[in-house]
Amino acid sequence: MVMPKNRWKNEFAEFAHKIMEEFEIPGISVGLSQNGEVIYSEGFGYADRENQKKTTTETVFGIASITKSFTALAIMILEREGKLSTGDPVIKYLPEFDAGDKITPAINIHHFLTHTAGLPPTPALMYAMVRSIEGDPTTEKLKEEGKWEKWTEEPPIDSYKDLLDFWARNKPDPLGYPGAQFSYSNDAYSLLGTIVERVSGMSLAEFMEERIFKPFNMEKITFSPDKLQDWPNVTQLYARIDEDIVPAPQWNHSEAMLGAGFLKTSALDLLRYGQSFLGSAYLNRMGSPYFPLPDGKFYGYGFMVQPDYKGNTIVEHGGSLKGISSHLGMVPEENLVATVLINLVEMPVTRVWNALINLALGFSIDEERFSFPALSTLPKSCKDWPGKYVSPEGAEIDVNWEEEKLFIEFNNKKQELTPVAVDKARLIRRGEKSIIQFLRDGEGKVSGMHMGLRIIKKES
Repeated sequence: MVMPKNRWKNEFAEFAHKIMEEFEIPGISVGLSQNGEVIYSEGFGYADRENQKKTTTETVFGIASITKSFTALAIMILEREGKLSTGDPVIKYLPEFDAGDKITPAINIHHFLTHTAGLPPTPALMYAMVRSIEGDPTTEKLKEEGKWEKWTEEPPIDSYKDLLDFWARNKPDPLGYPGAQFSYSNDAYSLLGTIVERVSGMSLAEFMEERIFKPFNMEKITFSPDKLQDWPNVTQLYARIDEDIVPAPQWNHSEAMLGAGFLKTSALDLLRYGQSFLGSAYLNRMGSPYFPLPDGKFYGYGFMVQPDYKGNTIVEHGGSLKGISSHLGMVPEENLVATVLINLVEMPVTRVWNALINLALGFSIDEERFSFPALSTLPKSCKDWPGKYVSPEGAEIDVNWEEEKLFIEFNNKKQELTPVAVDKARLIRRGEKSIIQFLRDGEGKVSGMHMGLRIIKKES
């Protein structure tokens, strides 16, 4: 382990400023700790650009889906106390849950924790957040683009009961039998929060406060947007509207889906959480590589896992919501924790985190954790990748050939796809590499793609 030196710090600071300039990032907060001691922490840019308020490592940011690790930890605590088992059927605790007769009885808590229940992406999160974004500048943009109607096609989801009713009413077609496929599900983690409440007899927020936040010495952490008003050091949220980065002050929030991603905290508090987690009895369970992902990682319980990065294990999770790009990760062998928080969505936060951890481990700052070299010749399989891929969450993706090259278009942007294996292609987006895997049905036809951790079905 190479401890931070002035040159090390200067190299990372130079890298961070370059990323901020390239992507017009208002503020970044980073922290690195080892053996419970903070060995590097820094704020870059502004928590509130308009009022020239600097970012610090105590600035409270949203952490979005990093919240899922807290929800998984709550389940682990209850299991350790003998109050539930990850092998228990979900309907033991949520008898109202209905994903269809074929799969509902077979879905257990382990499937929810690992996103392998066979649940397809749904727009439930939109309906759950709709009240919290009314009046925000981003809402006006959605209305201009004709996308707001999608947010109001169903009644708002204001409670766990509403979420369960949504599933019973819609019964989205399952992706497959539980345990067979991975597809990221905010719905599943929201319902895990419901299980925590029913088993513990406490609200999810109360349970986490008593069983995680306090024992882990987290000083500034909350689900509540209202509580943030009492804290002096909270970031402004920003959004990109057309070509401008503008304040978008309303926090996305949903009481029905707290377990999926609505915690707010600081980099220093996340370091405390990570160090307490590394020192707990839950690491082996939550950091186990349960299910493989297209990019070479695995999913555990609330964390992704890379079992071997130059002899090190990486246990990590990121998050993304309006005004939030977040990443938390740990290297158990070195008792090392690192976190990066950004106040603008869809930023290369993983790239910044990788740079931080690379320097901490003594590697080159731009060392790649995975290599995805282009194939010397195009595989025959890529000939039938083109088509339209649509997700109920709102994704509309087109894949097409243009002059013997493959392109993918979504969010009004077109980018080249580089085939790297049979039915796998590399996409470089916002300076970060990701892998798209094309999926085939029993007849060998392309039926969908695995992108952004979700399975997105092919329409044509």
